[in-house]
Amino acid sequence: MQIATRNRISDLIEGKLLLTDPWYQLIIKMLEPVIHKFNGKGILEVGCGFGGFCINVAKRGAKVIGLDISTSAIHEAKNLAKRLGVRNQVDFIIGDAQFLPFKDQTNEIVVCAETLEHVANYEKAFCELVRVTNRSGYLCLSVPNLLSTLFFEYVILLLIGQPQYVKKLICVEKEHIFHIFKLRRLLNREDLKVIKIQSTDFLHLPPRVRRDLKISQSLKIISDRIGDYLEAHGLPLRLLGANIGVLARKVCL
Repeated sequence: MQIATRNRISDLIEGKLLLTDPWYQLIIKMLEPVIHKFNGKGILEVGCGFGGFCINVAKRGAKVIGLDISTSAIHEAKNLAKRLGVRNQVDFIIGDAQFLPFKDQTNEIVVCAETLEHVANYEKAFCELVRVTNRSGYLCLSVPNLLSTLFFEYVILLLIGQPQYVKKLICVEKEHIFHIFKLRRLLNREDLKVIKIQSTDFLHLPPRVRRDLKISQSLKIISDRIGDYLEAHGLPLRLLGANIGVLARKVCL
């Protein structure tokens, strides 16, 4: 059992480093057209977990801060950064998304991927994300979308809970429900100019199911084609993927 758990954790970390999660691929897809390249950019990721995104963009030349409430996740992230040679380009700290330890408007790019749903007071956490983003910078976040095929996985997790190998290193005790309407209400609370709202993973299946059936790549190709078609034609269904991403800037008053 312990060997199986360690193997699953290793697979999980490897996937994080390669940004195989569809939400991180969406974050990159939304950011690249507006920042052009990560080299020299300052990035804060709130809810960094094992630090896969932070390490990935640090390798591209970004100066990164990764924050997470999980002590074990931050410990693992620091070890990975050291092992992969980016220790001087990324700083990992323990912190709470509801009380970010930064002054107002001090971060050029703020990223928060699949984290708000785990925060007790997600509205306060969202306000904190906006507060620490500077007026010339960008806020890019993603949340799970219950109005999608993710609904079935959510029901399963509600009944049996998160797998033990996930609980071991990541804090996932709280699960708020998110969907496009709730996300829009959250965005409207702040002085933000929304540049892009986009979803991804239109054929969502739990990772273990995809892995056991060996259909991960096929599902991704089909899902991406569905997403590209819906986005190109501006169809309402384009926001019914398992993950919704937002790219926004502050409104200058």
